[in-house]
Amino acid sequence: METNVFTTRQLIALIPDLVVPRTFLLDTFFPDVVTQDTEVIDFDIVTKGRKLAPFVSPVVAGKPMRLRGSVTKTFKPAYVKPKTPIKPGQALKRRPGERIAGEMSPQERHDLIVLDAIEDHLEAIKRRKEWMAAQILDTGKVVVEGEDYPKTEVDFGRHEDHTEALELDARWGEAGVKILDSIETWAETVQGNGGGAAKIVVMDPKAWKLARADEDFLKLLDNRRQASGNVELGPVSMPDNTARYVGNVGDFDFYVYQDVYEADDGTATKLIPDYTVLLGSQAIEGVQAHGAILDPAAGFAATEAWPKNWVDDDPAMEYVMTQSAPLVIPARPNASFRARVR
Repeated sequence: METNVFTTRQLIALIPDLVVPRTFLLDTFFPDVVTQDTEVIDFDIVTKGRKLAPFVSPVVAGKPMRLRGSVTKTFKPAYVKPKTPIKPGQALKRRPGERIAGEMSPQERHDLIVLDAIEDHLEAIKRRKEWMAAQILDTGKVVVEGEDYPKTEVDFGRHEDHTEALELDARWGEAGVKILDSIETWAETVQGNGGGAAKIVVMDPKAWKLARADEDFLKLLDNRRQASGNVELGPVSMPDNTARYVGNVGDFDFYVYQDVYEADDGTATKLIPDYTVLLGSQAIEGVQAHGAILDPAAGFAATEAWPKNWVDDDPAMEYVMTQSAPLVIPARPNASFRARVR
């Protein structure tokens, strides 16, 4: 028999008070959160042509133009539900930072342990969405695979010219290769394929080292940043500490980014590979979409995350679990570009 310790309403009330770290790629390119009360997520993409208005005589009939079209894509997000067991004896042990011999009651410690578990779950879910964002910006696709979940590829249809690996003589660091020439060419590709003006350039640390070795590029780079009335000199760390603003050239803003996640085998794995450059436009209009919570107790709610906890009576063991059905989606996949520069 299972016994609820907190109501889900009580747990959800805790979520706004938890501190979840910012995630640079999500915050920059996929900032909006969308929830749906269905198992699948439908996304409409409007397609428009680029025809010029035709010249005609003012005394003849106007020329008909085809109405804009739209494509509806349907995605079924993978489900995540991190789960943490809480042993009864944990509430009897002093918490980190608590006075020696303890100053809290077991119940106070227990409530904080539950809170810690939910915070860890929300961080893990947020980190999974950052991983999705990195995959999409890198390849235009995301591959979902897990225990009891068959390998599934979600292809957002980014133009094949937006994924490039430089050939030997064109690689950054080779004689005669100009960093800014490469970036401007890629930005032209993005804009030419309907992705808007790609002004955000994200490099991993190794690509950045090659870029700053280009004297012509470095001479143009303005690494002063105006903030709160002060001019800041040199690189500026972003609030999530995984990215640094390193300057701008014209209307290009340059960031150095790298974050890691723990793979299934416990090894630290980079979110974007070495020697990677990402270009992005705000026209990507990326969203963090969430399908319905597939739990009758949740009423199949449309929400970003749904926590619950319960106790199994024999043997007595408490569990805390948070459920979510996330999928990161670029409205305009052609608003991104990736190059491997070496």
